[in-house]
This record gives sequence, structure tokens and C-alpha cells, in this order.
Amino acid sequence: MKAKTKEAVLRELILQSTQTICTPDDIIRALNKSGTHAKHTEIVRVLAQLVDEGYLMRARSNRYGKPEAFGCAAGTFCATGRGYAFVRPENGEGPDIFIPPHKDLHAWHGDRVLIRIRQEQPPRRRGKQTKSAAKSRQEGEVLRILNETRDEITGRIVMRGKMTVFHDDSGKLPEIVVSKKHLMDAHPGDRVALKVLFRGNEKYLPQGTVMKIFGSGLTVQSSADAILYEHGITVPFPQAVLDETNSLPMFVREEDWKGRLDLRSKMLFTIDGDSAKDFDDAVSLETLPNGHYRLGVHIADVSYYVKPGSPLDQEAYNRGTSVYYADQVVPMLPLPLSNGICSLNPGVNRLAFSAFIELGKDGTRYSAEFHHSVICSYARLTYNQVNKMLTDDWQECNLHPDLVPVLKEMNALAKTLHEVRMRRGALELNIPEAVVLCDRDGKACGVEKRERGDSERLIEEFMLIANEAVAETLYRHRMPTVYRVHEDPDPEKLRIFAKQARLFGYRLSDKDLADTHQLQRVLDQTADDPEQQALPTLLLRSLARARYAPECLGHYGLAAKFYLHFTSPIRRYPDLVVHRMLTRMLDGEQGTRELTEFCEDASIQSTVREQAAAEAERDIEKLYMADYMSQFIGHPFDGFISGITSFGVYVQLDNLVEGMVRLDTMHNDWFEYDPDKMTLFGKHTGQNYHLGMRVNVTLVNASGTTGLIDFIFTPDEDSVG
Repeated sequence: MKAKTKEAVLRELILQSTQTICTPDDIIRALNKSGTHAKHTEIVRVLAQLVDEGYLMRARSNRYGKPEAFGCAAGTFCATGRGYAFVRPENGEGPDIFIPPHKDLHAWHGDRVLIRIRQEQPPRRRGKQTKSAAKSRQEGEVLRILNETRDEITGRIVMRGKMTVFHDDSGKLPEIVVSKKHLMDAHPGDRVALKVLFRGNEKYLPQGTVMKIFGSGLTVQSSADAILYEHGITVPFPQAVLDETNSLPMFVREEDWKGRLDLRSKMLFTIDGDSAKDFDDAVSLETLPNGHYRLGVHIADVSYYVKPGSPLDQEAYNRGTSVYYADQVVPMLPLPLSNGICSLNPGVNRLAFSAFIELGKDGTRYSAEFHHSVICSYARLTYNQVNKMLTDDWQECNLHPDLVPVLKEMNALAKTLHEVRMRRGALELNIPEAVVLCDRDGKACGVEKRERGDSERLIEEFMLIANEAVAETLYRHRMPTVYRVHEDPDPEKLRIFAKQARLFGYRLSDKDLADTHQLQRVLDQTADDPEQQALPTLLLRSLARARYAPECLGHYGLAAKFYLHFTSPIRRYPDLVVHRMLTRMLDGEQGTRELTEFCEDASIQSTVREQAAAEAERDIEKLYMADYMSQFIGHPFDGFISGITSFGVYVQLDNLVEGMVRLDTMHNDWFEYDPDKMTLFGKHTGQNYHLGMRVNVTLVNASGTTGLIDFIFTPDEDSVG
């Protein structure tokens, strides 16, 4: 890792020494005690920075402390479009804090703000008041806007009389005036990206200028394009990248495989989804004379074509990952590479990076070796095909009778590897995934659960064991690389999960929370109970987010000491880096400071781009789901409560579509939110809404341009006493 600057170290130490309200002299003494000697002027300057950034507050008595010590908090301002708002504390502690109308200091949705918190007693009402209802709720007032949200936003151009304004579909941002000279060629109804020029004040309205036009604001595609733009995801490739791509051979030449292991006669094949276009991994399996298995995982050798520092490489670095949504993809590499020369298509020669792993019948990994190779995939199989072959479907088995025995042996090995992982403490959340089905025109025509059979698990286990083997090899050789790390969760977040699990009847002590086997025990028992489907999701939210890092920090969820991504260089930049580092190691090279610094930078960039891609994919999926559901407005549905907040209840349908029943539509009672139990309790009727509860709802709104889905409880549901 790059050494921290003196100022960064000083910031950390000052924050550590201000756990209570203290004077500058107290801070200096604490720093001196820790062996850090800084000039008084440096300390005062850093203190001022921390105050400006909202990490510390300064009292009139020249005392400093964390905002919490002064009854304040820093957090993200979340507007609702209804006059009031909430602030999500950035320390992650406690529920969102309610901001009443006119207490927002004109903050915008997404701003980082500093607020003062006060306890507001709920209004007294006639009748018996429950303990839950009597709880005071936290309200706040914005004191300062610490950081303004991004200055580019997306929405629609609309007319307000003779005035042209920018309108945010969510209603969470104020309308912004756009003068004619700042409209470009946008017309009323168009979806655009707008740069905010002026946020407005008591006298003048906000103003902005159009930066990009996406087309009609009433189409799902224009909304999807806007989401991609918001997340910095570029669809077209720069001309320099296209020129370089066009200069590459579109077939493997004999000169390309000189010095490579020739595996073209080996029976290896790909297994992917029905609609997959790029195939970056193939597998093979042999039995060795000693009775062990020799598992082959053969990965497209993208690094042969994408050279460090080239336009292709720079663009792949910038993108970080491919982005998948509905039936579309924004690839990391141009299609002639990702779907062509780098794709392990059947019946054609391709360059690969092969990992051969020797495994015992009990799943023990004995050795691993790696070779640059040339292969010719024997067959392109799909998950559905293989699942049928594994259950002796005669039609599928007759298509590839020679593959049936090896597939069954692969399946037995994969199950053994899975058992080994689970015994060592890996977690398997088994959270169902939704698949959006599209017709030939790209319009959503269905939503269904993604089913995972033995073939999907087979490929998953083989990719995991290959990733672990490469990670350990690079670590043992001290070669810099990009690891995939998943750090231990915050114990407090796990305690919150345990509290929720206890409401479902599970007993989890603090000691149990340190044992992933105990967490998995709970997950296993929730698998067949629809009312407990919320628990795996709650556990997921309690865990740290996996990221890329230049250090080998292990993977909590997989219970793996060594882990990285080696198996998808077509669609993930870290995998491409790993291939290059492994090549250097095989060539006998040593790590250098330059390589270490590059891996540090690539880790940060890849993590940022992965998170942007994940958020964009999730937001666009909501558009397609809402567009599909719009045809069912007015229809009743069964579902279960998947989330509860102070402003409503999230309900998930059996097809995994999720929408909200807003609190202001629940007219039959006064409902109080209990953040500890995550329930809504009706003061008069005693109606209690809790996680996992089966409910009946009616769809009242579904917008393919905003992704919002709104339900109301059906009259029978709403009147339950």
C-alpha cells in the first residue's frame, strides 16, 4: 500500500483522540502520548478542516468533539418530494432522522449535511398507548450543507406556462429553470442530463444548462440511458479503441500459439446461460493414475490481445467491468474481442490461460499449475442442457453421449468441493434473483425467479477453486496483484441481525455471531419458509461489501484465506490484471514498486466501477420491472413484507417484484414505527406489520420511466384488527 501522508495520519489520530469533548491542549497531549509530535499550527489547521468537513464540531468554548457528542450528526439528505425529508446518518447507527418542512436549509436530495437532533414526542391520542407507540422519534434540523450533490442530474424538460424547466421524475429535487440558450435542441418531454449552474436563493429560482439529450422521456430506454450516464457508464467506444480493435486478427494464427501448451485435442467445453454471447471459461476433467482428479479451468487469454497502456487497455481500465441489464450489455471490451477472438466459441482455435488443479476424491487440493495454451472447445453447452443431462434426459444425453460420464463425474466433484467449503465456514445466502424477460423488441414481457441447478453450482465451484489456487500461488511468490477481499462484518451490525433473527424464533448469542456455521444454520432453516425470506437479505446487509484490494485480506463469505478473480477477463478488469501478474510470475519476474502501485490504483478504480455498475444494473432492472407491471394496475397480488421503514412497507411479490405501501395510504389507523423490532404498529386497531408477513396488496402505480411501484393494502388487509 502507498504510505499514508503525514496529514492523513494526523487526521486519524485527532479523530481517535476526540472520542469525548476536549480542548486543543487535550488533543496535543494525546498526540504526544502516542509518539506523534506535530506543530501547533498543523494541529489547528487539521482541526479546522475536520470541522469544515463535518467530522468534528467546535463549541464556543474552543472545545472539539464528534457531532454525536453535541447532539448532532452528519449524514445524507434524503428528500421525499412531500415537503419533509430524512437524513441517513453516515456512522450507520440508528434509524433515519426525520427532517420536518422548513428545517432543511434548502438542502437537495443527496447532499451531505450536518444536522442537530432532538427527541420529538409523538402526539397524544385517546386510548391506550402502547410502549412502542410511546417511543419518541428523532427529528432533526439541517445546520449546514457539507457537500453538495453532483452538479449533473437527469430528468425531463417540461413547460410551466411560458417558462421551460427541468423536472426530476422522483420529485425529490426542485424544478430548475432552463433558458433558451441553454436548451441545446431539447424539446418539452425530452429526457436530458442537466448541469446545475445556480442552486437558487430566496429571490431567484435554480438555473441549469442541458448537457445531453436522451430522447423522449416516456420510454424505458431513454431512462436507462440516463441512469448509465449518471453512473459514468459510456456505451460507444472511442475511435482509437475501435481502430486498435480493427487492427487485431480475428482468428488465431499459428504464430500466436508458439510456446503454448497445445490442448486442442482435449475434451473441454463451455457451460453458460442460454443467451450468453461471450464465453470466457471452459472446463475439463481427467482421472490421474494415483486416483486423483486433474481439473482443468481454461480462461480466455485476453491479456495476449489487450496490451498494457494501449487504448484498449486504458478504456478497459476506465470501464472496469461490463454492465448487464435486461437483454442488453455495455461491454468492457469491443464486441469483436468479447464475442469474437477472445470468446471460447466451439470448434475454433482460441488462446487460453489454463489452470490445472490436482484434487483428491475428498476435495483436497494437492497442487496447481498454470500454462498459456491453445484450445478448441469441443461443445458449447447451456446450463439447462447440462441440468437435463445430469438427470438422464434421453434427448439431451443422445446429443452428447460422450459428455454424459464426464459431466456426472464433474457434478460429483463439485458437490464434494461445496461440502468442503461449507465445512470450513463459508456462507450460502441463497437469495433468489429475478430475471427480466424481454421480447424481440427489447420490451419486458415477464419477470421470473432465476433457478440454479447442479450445472450452475458445478461451474461456480470450479471457478472458485481456480480463483483460490491462483491467489495462493501469487501470494506465495510475493507477486503484486489485485485480490478480491471480503472483510469481517461489523459486530454491531451482526448483533442487529441477531435481534431480528430472534423475532423469528432463532437464538443467536454474541458467541454464535463469531461462528459462520451458526449463521448458516439459521440460513438453512429459512430456505423453505416464505415468511422468513427477509432474513438472508438482512444478513447480507449486515456484511461488509466485497471489494478489490492489493493486499490478501481473505474472503469472509467464502471462508477463504486466499481469493481473487481470475476467471472472467472479458468482463472484469481485475481478472485481466491477475493474468498479467501470473504471466510475469511464470516468466520468472519479481514484483516491483511500479507494479505494486499499479495494482493499488487498479483496485480502487475497479471497486468504484463495480459499485457504479451494480447500482446502474439495479436501477435499470427496476425500470423494466415497473414497465412490465404497469399492465396490471388495479390487480390484486399476494406477497410478503420484505422491508419496513418509517414511511412505509416494502412488499415483494412471488415473482420478486418489489413495491411500496406508503404510510400515507394506510388510512384506517395511526401507525408507529418501531426501528428495533422493524414493525409498524396500529395504535387503535392493534394491527402489527412485521417482516416476512404475508399480505394482500393492489397495484396502483408502476412507472417504466422512474422504476417506482406503489401498492395499497387491499380493503380486507387494511382493515384487519
